[in-house]
Amino acid sequence: MSYARHETFYIRDGWLRKGLKMMERSEGYAFFSDSDAPEILGVGKNMVNSIRFWLRATGLIEQVNGQYVLSGLAESIQKNDPYFEDVGTWWTIHYHLVSDPSEATTWYWFFNRFRRREFDEETFLHWLTNYTLVEGTPIAESSLKKDFRCFVNTYLFEKRMDKHSSPEDNLNCPLRELRLLRRLGPKSYRLNFINRDSLDPRIVYYAIARQCMREQNLGRTTINRLLDADSNIGRVFALTYEDVIFYLESLQKMGWLTVVLTAGLDSVELHELDPNRALQGYYDSREKDEGLWKII
Repeated sequence: MSYARHETFYIRDGWLRKGLKMMERSEGYAFFSDSDAPEILGVGKNMVNSIRFWLRATGLIEQVNGQYVLSGLAESIQKNDPYFEDVGTWWTIHYHLVSDPSEATTWYWFFNRFRRREFDEETFLHWLTNYTLVEGTPIAESSLKKDFRCFVNTYLFEKRMDKHSSPEDNLNCPLRELRLLRRLGPKSYRLNFINRDSLDPRIVYYAIARQCMREQNLGRTTINRLLDADSNIGRVFALTYEDVIFYLESLQKMGWLTVVLTAGLDSVELHELDPNRALQGYYDSREKDEGLWKII
């Protein structure tokens, strides 16, 4: 588990793409420790560290034999959406960000454990502090406050310009375009219900298949698990029961899975346990009909 590793900086537009390119063109992950990295990336030293963190937290790089390399997700995005313009790319990045407790723990905690749609800073910090204590990893309040501010800046769509902040502080995070968070008042927020037109069923299938692989359940799960279990679609995408049924019915019509709702059963059986095939299917569908592209 980790907290406040982002150096107070949320993801900026272009950061992930630049970070991946530099890893390819230079000596890999070691590039971020190079004294020339800030100049090459055009950012400050702390921002270099932040970019490195976000690449890990979003699943774009992974550790193999002790070395960080580009993940299969990064390779798929570079092949299909090299400029990180498609909304499906960002939904997939969001999924990775909030489904892994080891990197951006606060992001994982909010979507999987907090389970409140309305909150303010005090409530957020109270329950996050309790979580760190229960998990046996007490964290300084200052670090948790940094995570709170960074989390809000990651997702808040209607972010107000702060007259005391620099222009850099007001650069948008691409994840805001998912419109997951909105402001209720000066210090209160609400987690929005999902926009089904924004989140494609294939991205949902990608998340289901990945979780099934983690659980080693041979592609068999239940609606209740999909709705309520940690790192499943109901949690990571903030879906209602009606949303889950909508996506399962859509995926069944597309031939990706089978749902059984009779005789007291609510079983779901995946026909294909390869999440990357679902993600590629999503990108292929976008290429066939450019009119369906949703650009951020």
